[in-house]
Amino acid sequence: MANKIQNAFDEIKAQPQLIESTKQYLSKKQKKQTRFHYSRSFQRTCIAACIAFVLAVGFGGYSLFETPVSYVSIDVNPSIELALNRFDCVVSITAYNAQGEEILKDLSLKWKKYLDAIHLIVESKAMGPYLTDASELVLTVAADSSREETLKTGVEGCSDHIGHNTQSVSADIELVPQAHDHGFSVGKYYAYLQLIQYDDTVTLDEGRKMSISQIHGLISEHEHEHGQNHSQSIEQETYTKESENENETTSHHGGHHSGHSHH
Repeated sequence: MANKIQNAFDEIKAQPQLIESTKQYLSKKQKKQTRFHYSRSFQRTCIAACIAFVLAVGFGGYSLFETPVSYVSIDVNPSIELALNRFDCVVSITAYNAQGEEILKDLSLKWKKYLDAIHLIVESKAMGPYLTDASELVLTVAADSSREETLKTGVEGCSDHIGHNTQSVSADIELVPQAHDHGFSVGKYYAYLQLIQYDDTVTLDEGRKMSISQIHGLISEHEHEHGQNHSQSIEQETYTKESENENETTSHHGGHHSGHSHH
């Protein structure tokens, strides 16, 4: 029996070709498994990278869509401000007094185009009582140079369409954080800054409580008064110069007659 087993081993050793082919088979199988492992690993890496890219783009796009880059304020007595993204869609709406809050209560404005949002506010039932013959509606645009002209043109067209004592104004985008810090819409704050150039005794609290018509009314009074004072100053200056010229003429003629008499 032992001899038979030994003979069997001798037979295997005697067949190097079989041994070599077996080695090659095992080697190929190992390489195939390694390639499969690397392939699966590579696929997982690619999938992970794609997911990361999609998430990054998604969050970046969402941030891009949510970030305000320009503002339009709507001021009568209600004071409301729309914050717009770079696609001119409304991303947030703020009321700066109780009247503004009352108007916004029943309106859904987020993600609407800014002109549609303006019309919804102005044409709302709650806004109606404030749009009287004595009131003034001011639409103020605050945007960087890349958006300002487009928004300004849109708001001017909207102003013409509304028609009711409506005017459109442009304010510096840098005023926005200052206005918000003081509890103003950018449009009302811009008007307040104009007023205190004439009367710096008007406090921030007083300015917040005024309607835009009241602020503009006070500005007009000061401008009229300033214009009158300026006109009076010009008239006084003209009168003074005429008097001086007349005195010079009289003095000149008097000197001439005196010399003639002496002769």
